[in-house]
Amino acid sequence: MKKIAVLLVLTGLAAALSAAPDNGKAEKPSASSSAGDRAARQADARAKRMIQQALSTLQEGEEERALGMLEAIPKLFPDSQYRFNAWLELGRAHLAKGRNDESLVALRKATGSSLTDVKAESFLLQAKVQLAAARDSEASMLLRRITTDFPDSLFANDAWFEIGQIHFKAKRWVRAQEAFRRVGTAIPKVKNKPEDGEGSDSVDETSGKGQRATINAPVYAEAGQRLYVCVDDRDIAVAAAMGSKMKVVAKSASGDSEELELKPFGTDGLSALASVPTSSNLSKPNDGLLTVQGGEVVTVVYVDEASSDGSKNVALSAPVKIVSSAVLAVMDGAYRQNVKGVFVGNPAFLRLRDLDLDVSDKPDTVKIAATSYRHRPKPTADELAEAAATGETIDENADPWIEIASGEVTLTETAARSGVFEGRLTPVLNGAAAEGGQIAAEADGKLVFLYTDHLHLEGSLPREVSAEVVVLTGGSTEPQSIVSSASDPVLQSRKLLLEARLLNQWATIFKEVGLDAQARAKSDEGLNRVGEIFELSERQAIQRDVLENAYAAKWDLLLVKGNLNEAIAVCRELLKVYPDTVLADMAFMRIAKAKSESRDPKEVEEAARIYRSVLSMPNSPNKAEAQFLLAGILEKSAKLRATPERPPDYTAAIAAYRACAENYPQSSFAGESFKRVVTYQIEKKDYDRAIETLERVFQDYPDAPWLDEMLLRWGIVNYRKGDVQGATAKFRRVLEEYPTGAAAGQASSFLQRLQK
Repeated sequence: MKKIAVLLVLTGLAAALSAAPDNGKAEKPSASSSAGDRAARQADARAKRMIQQALSTLQEGEEERALGMLEAIPKLFPDSQYRFNAWLELGRAHLAKGRNDESLVALRKATGSSLTDVKAESFLLQAKVQLAAARDSEASMLLRRITTDFPDSLFANDAWFEIGQIHFKAKRWVRAQEAFRRVGTAIPKVKNKPEDGEGSDSVDETSGKGQRATINAPVYAEAGQRLYVCVDDRDIAVAAAMGSKMKVVAKSASGDSEELELKPFGTDGLSALASVPTSSNLSKPNDGLLTVQGGEVVTVVYVDEASSDGSKNVALSAPVKIVSSAVLAVMDGAYRQNVKGVFVGNPAFLRLRDLDLDVSDKPDTVKIAATSYRHRPKPTADELAEAAATGETIDENADPWIEIASGEVTLTETAARSGVFEGRLTPVLNGAAAEGGQIAAEADGKLVFLYTDHLHLEGSLPREVSAEVVVLTGGSTEPQSIVSSASDPVLQSRKLLLEARLLNQWATIFKEVGLDAQARAKSDEGLNRVGEIFELSERQAIQRDVLENAYAAKWDLLLVKGNLNEAIAVCRELLKVYPDTVLADMAFMRIAKAKSESRDPKEVEEAARIYRSVLSMPNSPNKAEAQFLLAGILEKSAKLRATPERPPDYTAAIAAYRACAENYPQSSFAGESFKRVVTYQIEKKDYDRAIETLERVFQDYPDAPWLDEMLLRWGIVNYRKGDVQGATAKFRRVLEEYPTGAAAGQASSFLQRLQK
């Protein structure tokens, strides 16, 4: 039995959608469906739409708003599987900006998903975070977990490639070659997503192997992205052996056609890939570019020359529906970048990209909704008192925005078949005559533009795409003036936080060059800025990330001043306010490291106490490092307490190292901990225990960068036990597999001595 499947390799928004559950379209409820099931499906649909809106907002450059939406989804939909997708996208967004700690927190939560793709991708992104932090060992553990737990996922191919890259970078050629050979061997069985009410996948059971037959339901592909085609056929291995080429044909409904060569991949020789870029620009057949239009269907055809049932030249096909996921943004006058605000009397320039709206050979038009809002004034103390006296009810939690005016904006396509639409709308002060192309507005209000996308990567379920800007008065129209002109408390708090961080940098520089008085002065200025943020938070709602970072800025400034105890108190205060924070333990780690460098035993003991505090935090991502550094402190304390009559006792330190290796086996500190344990066992001549430890290390850490040192130790253990042949084999393995490793020189020296 043969089959043809279509794979889509997408970027940006599509990468997020590929991680979304297959059951994104809720099944039509039967008469017996319970109210609970309907509520769950509705919650899933709402969470899914919210994720898409957040991703669209992120793509438009509104990072703060998009991250807020993603953070809210797990709270709004605590029972929906899509909460894991939200954490995944949140982790991806933080990773893209280099916020590694925040990324890890979100990605670790995403691993709780029951969906293979979400879990596998979360592990892959965690590995990329570790690689960015130069923690190759920890990254390799995560990558190995993907290849072990999700061998049929496409992410397994990425994992093998990254493992190969780790070994290649370290010049471990044999290991790198082994990993690179595995790239492409993970081929998932792709299911096309049917339209509502259309056909579904069928399974051919006649072969007894459970192979899937041709999938007739359409899949969605983003116009302008590369389309990948995967064919599984037993004839592929034969054709490859004979040197002949196999092809598929991709035909668009609008008339273009491309013949694509299939290239075998994988180890079984039964699969092949072909791809072609798509574009809305006109092109000729077989010119390497497939012309598509939004909403049309591309049919991929493969001719099976010899089917398993004896049939000849059986044409297998898979339809692919081409869609365009809309993106809406407010731009500057040159349409070069997004803007966050627009001044009264100046137009807001709108741009919409949606190829689905390109329905003719001439420039098309589209109308989008525009609404103007003003701030709802908060009730004063007198008003609240009067309402209480008269028995009236004032809703203090009412919508903070009041609609002023609404209308439509007409956008015109920039050129035929471009799929890009542009237009403008000018805000005028409320009360002025709002003529054509204008809308009434108020200072510090906002304009919201809304477009309904009826066809996108998730199908035909309508989704809302929005863009909004702050309405400003006076000043320059340059984008950078928006922050200083707006009175929004969030913008004010972020401005104060930025100033506090800059003052901390100045204070640090002054302290390093010995200007202590200037350093203290700059620190005090920074602390004043932080104080203003906290005062502002008492009157207005400030986002959590701003407040958390305000605490971080405060303890950094206190550390520059040398107020260690106050800095620790700030850390503990943050933990009380936000028990799940990831910033406080980071500060504790820095403080403990500073104390551990002291020669004063009391300071060293204080560092150990702080590391134990980190270990007691339920959500700390630094537990493995804290455990490892605690073991190092115990080792240092043993040396400090030693006397000529009493040698150092490392028992407690070795127990701590073993706890690090056993409690945090996937961390980059596990290997170093095992090295310390093995070295200690060799010094104590406990060779049998050392070999047990080494066998476990090689089973659990096949990609660790320090295995050459462990092999060297294994050779030493064998030699001391009298096993010269075993020792020789271990030393030779070091030279063969790790020729440029740190242990290669010693292994070569030991081999020469053994040969003599």
